[in-house]
Amino acid sequence: MSAPLNTEIISALDTSVVERAAKLLAQGELVAIPTETVYGLAADSRNERAVAAIFQVKERPYFDPLILHLPDRTWVERLAKPDAEQERLTAALIERFWPGPLTLLLPKREAVSDLVTASLPTVAVRMPANPVLRAILQRGGFPVAAPSANRFGRVSPTTAQHVLEELGSRIPLIIDDGPTKLGLESTIVEPKGGKLILHRPGPITEAALAEFGVVELVDLKGSIKAPGQTPSHYAPDRPVRVIKKGEVPADSATAGLLAWGPSLQRSRFRSAFSLSESGDLLEAASRLFSLLRAMDREPVTVIYVEKVPEIGIGKAIMNRLYRASRPTSESAGSERERA
Repeated sequence: MSAPLNTEIISALDTSVVERAAKLLAQGELVAIPTETVYGLAADSRNERAVAAIFQVKERPYFDPLILHLPDRTWVERLAKPDAEQERLTAALIERFWPGPLTLLLPKREAVSDLVTASLPTVAVRMPANPVLRAILQRGGFPVAAPSANRFGRVSPTTAQHVLEELGSRIPLIIDDGPTKLGLESTIVEPKGGKLILHRPGPITEAALAEFGVVELVDLKGSIKAPGQTPSHYAPDRPVRVIKKGEVPADSATAGLLAWGPSLQRSRFRSAFSLSESGDLLEAASRLFSLLRAMDREPVTVIYVEKVPEIGIGKAIMNRLYRASRPTSESAGSERERA
């Protein structure tokens, strides 16, 4: 690692934030940026030295590709070369879901750095909805590579403070726009062969995608084809275990519980929070990573998380939980079946 930096946190309301962030990015520096999903660590995607710094700062393996965040949809044609069928589906998906939490995986053009794509033949692109980030992208006039702003494999950050805890002294600037709206990373889908290959569940649900074609779930037993497909991911320091609602493990007295809805068993755990007291999956998604971090600071030996219904964004929540857990054979199998 390079010499420690004095990491500055600047409010998204600061009138200088757009200019300062765009200038730093153009100079090859890294900036932690807010998105509607999680906080990202951004670099000028045209600058290979800056992109390489993302991997160094995050301690991220080079085989894990990055997502490019675009100033506007015209960049899709400059970065990707879809066939006619892909182009039709891509245009329809962009019209419906951009700007927003949908990442498209498309055949890349030669101009796209192999460092960004991990030498894969595809590039992952999206146009974010966060107004501050959109202004920075438009001011800079170039796409940024921006994975989540945390050390590799750990819980994704949903506040500026989370970023500081993860990457403080490693980057010069963090933009504080408060808690992220959605709390889970974007959906990743690949239009291919007339189908929509779902590489990562997210806020854009399988049901919403199904309006545009047959959705096919990717088989995670193969090699990595898109960002966020490493088997172990989103993990706090404490081990995570997924349990059924109402289950009380034998070691509950020393354990933490993230409950789904109200729980009559909370007193039997050392510490307990609820993902959503009212059973709201959107609220649970927005709170998941923040509560995993909060529980990681509690004096517990293990974090138990009650399963949520695997409908809509619930599938994305369970995808993250299966990856965050150090899986038993049962949960590993469930992850492969449901991801």
